Amino acid sequence: MSRRRNSWPWAATSVPEIRRQWCNALDASVAHQSTAIENPPDVGDSPGARRLQSLTAKLAESLKHMSDETDAIRAAELYWVSRDMVDVAVEASESLPEWTPAVAAPAPNGLLCWAKPADTVPWTAAGGGPHTDVTWDAMWWWTRSDGVLQLQPVSRLARNPELLAPYQVSSPLWAASTTLVVNPLVPRTEEATGSAEASRFVSILGAAWLLMGQPVMATTRALNTGPADGRPADPAPGAAPPQDPARVTIVELRRPISPPRDRDSQPSGRQFQRRWWVGGHWRQQACGPNHSQRKPTWISSYIKGPDGLPLTKDRIHVWRR
Repeated sequence: MSRRRNSWPWAATSVPEIRRQWCNALDASVAHQSTAIENPPDVGDSPGARRLQSLTAKLAESLKHMSDETDAIRAAELYWVSRDMVDVAVEASESLPEWTPAVAAPAPNGLLCWAKPADTVPWTAAGGGPHTDVTWDAMWWWTRSDGVLQLQPVSRLARNPELLAPYQVSSPLWAASTTLVVNPLVPRTEEATGSAEASRFVSILGAAWLLMGQPVMATTRALNTGPADGRPADPAPGAAPPQDPARVTIVELRRPISPPRDRDSQPSGRQFQRRWWVGGHWRQQACGPNHSQRKPTWISSYIKGPDGLPLTKDRIHVWRR
């Protein structure tokens, strides 16, 4: 029995098909809006003719950019972050120090799906409309030809399917809020300093990227899934084909084989009356040419104090650079 359209479950094995349906919906939206360019109204030499030509040119440019983005999504590397790793990334993002996107990003072009929503994002409605928040289920990023890193929060709209109605498409994913752009070569300090340009979405994504690169924190494995129709998908004209369009990298929290060694649990002259939690924290690790760059490394939460003593509910948060 074949699956109904858009009925694929939210799972790592479904990501290639979900991506394909999303791209098809974007193509359909571009085709629908292109009719206004191919069949413009006859305004003759009326005063509004020049304004209409200007609007038509802007629409054509916008549709070209949208088509380029769709081609990039088709070529994006696919990632699936497990539920536990989502929690760790969100926690780690709250104290993320300075970091550099170009150092942390696992690929120049990728689509990362959260196994469960990492947050909510504001919905940007077509033509305005009431403000609402939707689940943040995925993030697509793309290093454009001009070197700018473009970040796009994406939602499943599982609880708000009516929000897609103005676009006259059906899709398991859709862009949820304003596109974010950053310079990937410039260290990201906005979130650490609390500036007006800070973005929680950038911080959580950055934390996830950094955690993915830590073998002691995360384990990654490749999942190969065949195309839905059993045939390899043809790349869009002019687009670079992905290395493996049906390959999904699954990112999971690595369970430690044994708890970390705790110096304070060893005999010493200092007497402890309790055990306590040390919250997760970041350490800056030197990397890059001549160790000139810094890459934050996450140290997960752990318990300090001698075995057998009562555990306090207080949690100590450590900041280490």
